[in-house]
Amino acid sequence: MMRLIQQMKPSDWDVARMLTYIADLELEVDRLRKHGQFFQLETLGILKRIRLLCGNAAGMVNGLPPLPEIEQSITELMRVVKDLQDPSDYHPAFDQVVDIALRPFIDKVFRCQQRIVGAAEVTLHLQLDQDHIEWFPGRLRHVMDNLISNGLRFRDVGKKENWIRMNLRVSPDKYVFRIEDNGVGMSSGECHQVLELFYRAAPMRAAGMGVGLAVVKLLVEQCGGSLSVDSGEGQGTTLEVALPRFDLNDHLG
Repeated sequence: MMRLIQQMKPSDWDVARMLTYIADLELEVDRLRKHGQFFQLETLGILKRIRLLCGNAAGMVNGLPPLPEIEQSITELMRVVKDLQDPSDYHPAFDQVVDIALRPFIDKVFRCQQRIVGAAEVTLHLQLDQDHIEWFPGRLRHVMDNLISNGLRFRDVGKKENWIRMNLRVSPDKYVFRIEDNGVGMSSGECHQVLELFYRAAPMRAAGMGVGLAVVKLLVEQCGGSLSVDSGEGQGTTLEVALPRFDLNDHLG
């Protein structure tokens, strides 16, 4: 990060800091909004199910409600809470580079997005050059939240199997994540537009489409990385994000 700062004029750095802050803030607000809406709906659904089980006289055994079914519902609710809960070390405001155990990190993001999108049938395949990376955990979560969510939202329900594949290549100066899916894909024109900052209109965002890949691209670029997209209609989408490597003593100013 310090190498990137030294190449910029003071005025450029001020603008870059502001753009990074805006992108990070919009992604965090969007994440909290989606998590809040999902948790409210999920909680109400499970509580209604428990209430129905308790009030269903026909399902009672010896005058008692079916306890195994109630226990299963409560366990499911506890699992939702655990998946949506952030470990303290990965708080968005924590801008220090840390050692991140990548597999549990990505698995948790994937499960959380599966629940929010309602895509339990999609499978995740990981192929990683290494299981740990040193990066900014809050920003990495924002990036992975949106890239994984993109593959889940635009899955092809007509296909027998839906999957997301994530590969990590490591070089001396960067981490390169490649996220592929076999979803509905998009045209070459849409590939170009989807990375434009003002492409996603307010009505589409209100419909639950999220902040879009353009904000993720902005955040990645302001951290010194890059994001590209390749897709074809009916052929799925491939997203590639290159993140610069940092030292454990690096931090964002």
